[in-house]
Amino acid sequence: MGAKRPLLVTLIGVLYLILALLFFAAGAVFLLTGTSVDIDPDLQALSGVAGGVYIVVGLIYLIVSLGFFKGWKLWWYLGVIFSILGIIGGILSLMSGMYASGIIGILIDLIIIWYLFRDNVKAFFFD
Repeated sequence: MGAKRPLLVTLIGVLYLILALLFFAAGAVFLLTGTSVDIDPDLQALSGVAGGVYIVVGLIYLIVSLGFFKGWKLWWYLGVIFSILGIIGGILSLMSGMYASGIIGILIDLIIIWYLFRDNVKAFFFD
């Protein structure tokens, strides 16, 4: 058996699980809103598409969460990629004037990347 799962890897897995649940909830809201008879038919279609996208993203986060709990090598790479994408999103937030969320998001993603490259964490995913 490989290395023992580091505590913060478990925490990152839990955070991805929470994100998955939030995306599922948002997708459900969009899908339910899209079935409302009181809104414009174009908005119904847009709401349905948005709901579907949120559900798919929620599924991706759920799988990533499972990968972090299991220590699957591929998910280490995805964790790094998602963190890089998060940094890009944080930069875009800064450019749009959302300074607090941009800075906090960038800092969290930088910490996650730093942590994923620690020797004991890499040993958990690659042994």
